[in-house]
Amino acid sequence: MKCAIYARVSTDEQGTSIINQQEYFRDYIERNKYEIYDTYSDEAFSGTEMTKRLSFQRLIEDGKNRKYDVLLAKSYSRFGRNQRETLTALAELFECGIRIIFVEDGLDSLRDKGQFGLFAWLAEQEARKVSERIKLTWQLYNKEGRIHATNAPLGYDYSKEIKNFVINETEAELVRLIFAMYLKGDGIRKIGIYLNENGITTKHGRKWSHPIVSQTLTNEFYIGTLTQGKRRTIDVTIKKMEFIDKKDWHVHKNNHEAIISVEDFYAVQEQYNKRSVLVHETRRSRHSNRHLYSNVLKCKLCGASFTYLSKKVEDRISRYSCIAYEQQGLKICGHRRNSITEQAITSMIKSELETLSENNFKALKDYYKLKKSGGAKKDSRLDLKKIEKQIEKKTAMSLKLLDAYTKGIVGDNQFKLQNDAIEKDLQGLMTKREIALEQASRLAIDIDEEKETTTAIQTLLSMSEGQWTNEMVKRVVDRVEVSMREKQADIFFIFQIPS
Repeated sequence: MKCAIYARVSTDEQGTSIINQQEYFRDYIERNKYEIYDTYSDEAFSGTEMTKRLSFQRLIEDGKNRKYDVLLAKSYSRFGRNQRETLTALAELFECGIRIIFVEDGLDSLRDKGQFGLFAWLAEQEARKVSERIKLTWQLYNKEGRIHATNAPLGYDYSKEIKNFVINETEAELVRLIFAMYLKGDGIRKIGIYLNENGITTKHGRKWSHPIVSQTLTNEFYIGTLTQGKRRTIDVTIKKMEFIDKKDWHVHKNNHEAIISVEDFYAVQEQYNKRSVLVHETRRSRHSNRHLYSNVLKCKLCGASFTYLSKKVEDRISRYSCIAYEQQGLKICGHRRNSITEQAITSMIKSELETLSENNFKALKDYYKLKKSGGAKKDSRLDLKKIEKQIEKKTAMSLKLLDAYTKGIVGDNQFKLQNDAIEKDLQGLMTKREIALEQASRLAIDIDEEKETTTAIQTLLSMSEGQWTNEMVKRVVDRVEVSMREKQADIFFIFQIPS
């Protein structure tokens, strides 16, 4: 029998080596007279980061190609801690007839396949506990200004001796050059072109781009300020980051030696903000959104967009018309001129927004409530805490049953029937838990969107119609469908609930 060995040491472990894990199997392999096909090892990777473990990926592919017959790992947690991904990988190997043995857990797929789901849940729970402990430690570090993220930006290196950042003079000269060029009047694009044309790369050997130059110019790190706690992972199995409100950041001034003077840094920020406003205004004046309702109005008769008509008409009123009619005429378009004044559209939008505000934004709240519930007519969000308690209860039942079976209190048939029933319930609860976690992550995003939309509506209502801009309108209005033949215009807001 050809045997594959998988060994892993995670980023947060100390004193445990890949070699130790390999030695662990030697006696087991000799006793069972296995032939070692290959040893797959991943070092400094978390058990939840399956896609980053290249040896693990190779292990699965080789198993699917039947290059080995038996897979050995020290324990389930060494194999993986992301429940969903780990069970998927195991299922792929099971389908190919691979026997899987987790020695420390006493798990063997020949007899214990029904237990793998339980151990998957336990492994993920342990990963979650470890993650929470690390988060609490980092929060303490952030509060005290102690450094746990040692990746230094351009111009600095991390010193293990003093446990802080020190200036890298060679790189620091480049940082000073970038700031000097910007203060002299060079733009971000021009700075990037100059650096790339002269073969000057970033700290990591990459070419300079607009975002990288921009981040360099706005990074307070260069005046000695350390800012921590800007973001965090949503969950140990969900690598998507959530951004923390700026007021909750931990800012430590004079943490390390500055490369740029405070005066020069804030002079750059002033210029940066002025230029950003100028770029924004320039973009807003482009043809695509030059007029108040550019790219907002649609012809209800033929589906074409509306175009802005010049004010050369006698009434001197801003007017929009179906572009298909204006360019192709009645014979091609299929309808006569379909036009509407800017004043009429604004009046209708403002009237509906005022009604919405008077009703305490009920329609908007209903939309986001429906969105948070995953599109169901009724809010069907799952109670994550309730599910976790049910899982804990089922796990306790499973462990109690296993103990009774080990002591001979429960026979083989009874154990199998009860264990299968518990396993089935656990799998159902796991699925519900995954849905609840996804909804929780969406909920945070939806809450922010709801606040932004409410603020955008209040801003429009607080201003005169003459101060409205195309950008402000598009934050609230998805489109307006116009049919003057039917004497109506239907407004579709971005928070519109489909009928």
